Amino acid sequence: MKTNLLKKAFVLGLGMFLSVGAMAQQGPQQDKQRKQMTPAERQEKMVEAYKKNLDLSDKQTKKLQEINQKHVQEMQALRNDQNLTREAKKEKMKALHASREAEVTAILNAEQKQKYATWQAKKEERKQNMREKHNGKRGMRHGQKQGK
Repeated sequence: MKTNLLKKAFVLGLGMFLSVGAMAQQGPQQDKQRKQMTPAERQEKMVEAYKKNLDLSDKQTKKLQEINQKHVQEMQALRNDQNLTREAKKEKMKALHASREAEVTAILNAEQKQKYATWQAKKEERKQNMREKHNGKRGMRHGQKQGK
């Protein structure tokens, strides 16, 4: 009877050990499913979201695509500029973002501007909730300490 109990415990332990190993191997597979999007794919997804949430016309959609393309090129040039400090890049990126926002709102009608403001406020609220949830540990991996 004692050996029977030991066999059951051994089989149970072995099963748990193997299931933990199987779960650990699922991590990289999930990362593959969430593949990194190219800038073009991100822009297309963004334009579709704007079109859906703001009921953009074809003319507005085309103009938004032009604005986004210009913005992507400007941001890429800024990222590649080795002469600027990190703080200077950050400030210029904020300015570029603000100019893009102004260009986008300029193509919207009054109703769309209201929808856009509400949509942006919701996005900012979700972003703030994520910051609070992660307690300011943005981009940190497990085991890393803040400040490194």
